[in-house]
Amino acid sequence: MSDKRYVVGGADGWLNVKRERSGEIIGLPEYLQVEARSSENDRDYFTVLEGVEKNKMFSVKAGNLKIGSPSYRPPARLTFSISKKKLSFPGGEIKAITVSRNPPPLGTIPIQIPDFLHIMGAAYQVHSLYAKTWFHLGQGHAVSGNNSTDRYLHTGLESAGCITVDPASWTRLYQYLILCRGNDGKTVGSVSVVR
Repeated sequence: MSDKRYVVGGADGWLNVKRERSGEIIGLPEYLQVEARSSENDRDYFTVLEGVEKNKMFSVKAGNLKIGSPSYRPPARLTFSISKKKLSFPGGEIKAITVSRNPPPLGTIPIQIPDFLHIMGAAYQVHSLYAKTWFHLGQGHAVSGNNSTDRYLHTGLESAGCITVDPASWTRLYQYLILCRGNDGKTVGSVSVVR
C-alpha cells in the first residue's frame, strides 16, 4: 500500500499524530499532503510530502487521512499595504496591521504552509476556530521565540512585525490560503508588501 492522501483536521484545522520512533505527539495542518505506507492495529502509517515535516514518518488512528486531492488552488498572490492597513486577496480586502518600528520588509515574501499550532492565537478563537494557525513568512524555518526576525501572517489585535489580520476576517482568509499551493512543497503563495 502506497498512495497519496491528505490530512483531515479537527474543528481547529489540526490533527494530532504520533511521530514514528520518538512517539512525540504533534499537530499537522489540515489538507497537508501525505503518502500512506501501511495500516495495522487501527493505525495508518504515512510520510509527509510537504511543509516543515516533509519526508518525516508518522502514524495516526485510521480514518484521519483522506484519499485523493482536496482540490488545491494555484499559489496565492496577496498584497499588504502598510500605510492603508489592508491585505488584498481574491476574497476581498481586509484589515491588517504591522508595527511601524519593525515592519516586514518591502517586496514579495513567500507564505509557507502552516508549521505548527501557535498557542498565542488561542485568545482569538472566539472570532475564528483557526486562530492558532499561522503562516510563516519568508524562507526556511522560523526561529522559535525570535520576534525580531520571525514574521508570520496571523490573526490578532497587536503586531510585533508580522502581518496581523483582523480576527473577524481570519476565517475567510484562512479558508482561502489553506488550499493554495506553490510548486515547491513549502509554500501556499506569496505576499507583496508595499508602503
